[in-house]
Amino acid sequence: MTTPQIYVTSEVPAAELAGATNVLVLGNALGTDIHLWERAMPALAAHYSIVRFDMPGHGKSPVPTASYNLEDVANAVVKAVSELGVEKFDYAGVSVAGAVALEIAHKYPDHVKHSVVLCSAPYMGGPENWADRIAQVTASGTASLVPALPPRWFSDDFITKDPGAVKALLDMVATTDDSAYIKTCEALGAFDARPYLADISVPVLVISGEVDPGSTPAAGALIKDGVPHGQQVIIPGASHQAVVESPLEVAKAITSFLGQ
Repeated sequence: MTTPQIYVTSEVPAAELAGATNVLVLGNALGTDIHLWERAMPALAAHYSIVRFDMPGHGKSPVPTASYNLEDVANAVVKAVSELGVEKFDYAGVSVAGAVALEIAHKYPDHVKHSVVLCSAPYMGGPENWADRIAQVTASGTASLVPALPPRWFSDDFITKDPGAVKALLDMVATTDDSAYIKTCEALGAFDARPYLADISVPVLVISGEVDPGSTPAAGALIKDGVPHGQQVIIPGASHQAVVESPLEVAKAITSFLGQ
């Protein structure tokens, strides 16, 4: 395993970021990029100096040439943020980047002040749970995933109400590099935070979508109950992409938690 390279962008000038004490780092879901957070950005940027990154091979991050695990991504995030001159930061990640939230909280308690796990879980079912997805992308590419995604990612009401927002995320998936997507699936298959949840000293907030069929509220509760300083907020009516469906509610939950 090697530390993958990631694209990092700041919403504030580098001179202001160095030494800042209100930095919030945001990570994206599988098959998406930094724009996943776009709808929540105004509410979050009003309080925090925002840094966003793309998961390896997603968005503007280089496509990894070697396999990696989610601890490697945690290492890459902390390294990149430190190079910006930021010693301590808060973190929030969606789905796979929510799993990274646990890795960062576990390994880097001296760097992260609070960690937010958004629509994710402490365990993703093991390699067997990702075998079919990997086989499909290998055979037909990420674009072949698009037809099945809406009911997994969005509530029925949101699909009807905002088809443009749904399409924007599906377009991200269709343009994600196949090999990068596969390597991320492999990393998810290898991920299991359950053995170390009790060792996490950093305050952790789990935000779950009420109707998320994958990372269910019950899966989120395993984190809330497993870490010593865990909390959970359930977003009513929202599914897996709660940050898109209910951005103001997600931003409010994050700001309330980080202010504690």
